[in-house]
Amino acid sequence: MGKDQVQWTSPSPFWPEAAGSSDIVSRRAILQQPAILRFASDTFMDDFVTMLHADPTLLPKFVAAPETWRGPTKGPLPVKPVPVFLQALNRLGLAAARQKDAALPVATGGFGASSLITTNPAAAGVTQPKLKLYQPAHQRYYLVTACLVCGRAGLPDRAVDAGRQEKATFVIRRLFPPGRLNIKVPLPTFNADTWEEYALVSGPSGNSWRRVPRETQLAGGLAIEGEEQLPLFAMNFTEELGRKRRLFAGLIPSGKREVYMGAPLLPQPNDPPPVVPPQPVPDARMILAWTQITEPWKSLVERANTASAMKKSASLPDDPDDLPTEVSVGDNTFQSTIKTAREQIQTGSWYILLDFAKFLKEQMNSVWSRLGQPVPSVVTPEDALVNALNNTKVNATLAADLRKKVNGASLTYYQGTAAIPANLSLALKAAFAAEQLLETVKTSYEREQEAAARAWPLFLFPLADPAIATTTLPPLAPQSPETADKAVDTNKKKIDALAKLIENALPAQATAPAPEIPLVAKQPMDMREGWFLIRCIFDRPECGPLDKAVLSEPTKAFQMAGFFDPDAPARPIRIALPLDTSPAGLRKFDKNTAFMISDMLCGQIDRMKGMTLGDLVLSVLPWPFHKDLSVPDNGPCVSGGVEVGMICSLSIPIITICALLLLMIIVSLLDIIFRWIPFFIFCFPLPKFKAKG
Repeated sequence: MGKDQVQWTSPSPFWPEAAGSSDIVSRRAILQQPAILRFASDTFMDDFVTMLHADPTLLPKFVAAPETWRGPTKGPLPVKPVPVFLQALNRLGLAAARQKDAALPVATGGFGASSLITTNPAAAGVTQPKLKLYQPAHQRYYLVTACLVCGRAGLPDRAVDAGRQEKATFVIRRLFPPGRLNIKVPLPTFNADTWEEYALVSGPSGNSWRRVPRETQLAGGLAIEGEEQLPLFAMNFTEELGRKRRLFAGLIPSGKREVYMGAPLLPQPNDPPPVVPPQPVPDARMILAWTQITEPWKSLVERANTASAMKKSASLPDDPDDLPTEVSVGDNTFQSTIKTAREQIQTGSWYILLDFAKFLKEQMNSVWSRLGQPVPSVVTPEDALVNALNNTKVNATLAADLRKKVNGASLTYYQGTAAIPANLSLALKAAFAAEQLLETVKTSYEREQEAAARAWPLFLFPLADPAIATTTLPPLAPQSPETADKAVDTNKKKIDALAKLIENALPAQATAPAPEIPLVAKQPMDMREGWFLIRCIFDRPECGPLDKAVLSEPTKAFQMAGFFDPDAPARPIRIALPLDTSPAGLRKFDKNTAFMISDMLCGQIDRMKGMTLGDLVLSVLPWPFHKDLSVPDNGPCVSGGVEVGMICSLSIPIITICALLLLMIIVSLLDIIFRWIPFFIFCFPLPKFKAKG
């Protein structure tokens, strides 16, 4: 006796329409293609189960169809639950009613089993709407559904024997045009008949797309080793005539769009080389170096350039000693700005130096142990890095200027020339020695107040400066006043060169834990337009090569919508602002939202209390109208000689009014650039929606 042939079909409620079709192509598509069901409620699983138990013939009405927020967005209403003891009688009644009406018409507007039929827009000669699967944030949920049957009369269900490791899953595959892929040119018109399937496989460097050979794809697909398989769950239901049936369904993870879109291609041995070769995945240790050292260092360079731009806009002389007498006194605006910028830059420099030192000690201990030692000749990558660190020194003119106050008086409470390390290597060791101080300091750094200065490490090594070039050797070059903007770019390139030296000197094996490669650090393969399809898989691992995995026909091709897709239906959100906004009404709102404020944050909030809108405006104006924000640091909050924090309560309903008004002001101001007011907000009248009475 021959063995039954196992195959996937569409859900059994779709079969009557397939049997009534005279077109063999349409009949085959409806019968063999898994269906994607669309639900527009957070209770979609309850709605799905209720429908199967009450009236499974309604399943074709829930087939996903193209939709946007402009319409059509209204699908079939959820089925009302039927008590268990009435379900059999209810099915008989529904069957009799349908017999009386001759046949159940196919739903219009794209819903119905006939919408499973895949049409090729290019062949049809018309532009058809794209099927997009939206995200749960858009209040859309999608289930892929299919039946696993034996290929004999009646198509009986095939049981999945978990005891023999059998399982039913589904895979999401991406479609690409055949041939070489060039991410710099637009994709050709989508053609489901000619585009090739790519399977998402997991590897040491993360997920990637691997091409499914064309000959295998035409033969019904193939389960690719390592391919991501998502679970299917079984649902039992009873048809109209009392026959028991089993349906497999799986939730489509449309919220993982960025994972699918960002995965790179995995070339196969026989694939042609890509037009644009993929970038190698960065070392996880370099993620630490970039995020903690080189990129913050670049930010300091930009901060210094912003402060120096004030001098350029005011056409002031490059030498501070050449300033006119009326602006060279201790309270002149420009020199005060330079002082503030230097304090901010030095504070950031200390922490960058500390993180740099800890990185070298943990990830490159051999380099750490050689810091400050002479390098006779540069032979290895480690020699090059140590040599660069030893030769990075603070400019002598800047070193002398850092020991002066705004009015030119000397700062006498630093430890002479030892206050500025001879090079970056010694500065890194000094920062590492001051780790405990840097991690516990509570006051702001003010270099002209001895108490505030001595609370911080007693050495200076700024990594940027608004008035004078900070270093004389790599990684920063002297800044040319007449080409300040170009000098900033040069300085950034020098910092990138330092990062390259670090990367080259990293040991082959990591000596300390490193973070996972974040998604933002992985180069996206192709973010232009993504087409996908789904295949169901029945796997029998104990059967070996005799009975290979059974793959279904592909579903209708679809796209996954992004979180901010312009076509996405918007989940309804209604924010109720206070109705009665008079003092009498606002006073009634409970202040039920509490903020826990530490002693340090309390002191910082106190610093901001005396600030006005005029102060903020003056702080961003160029010289001579510029005025730095006067926010003296008085340290943490103190009560009775004890450092204290605070707990503050406020009313969220009142905050919503402030947020709305500020939003409208900012949107109106920025409309001069974006021209977005016509598309921003729409208001509708609500008669008799009154605050009082």
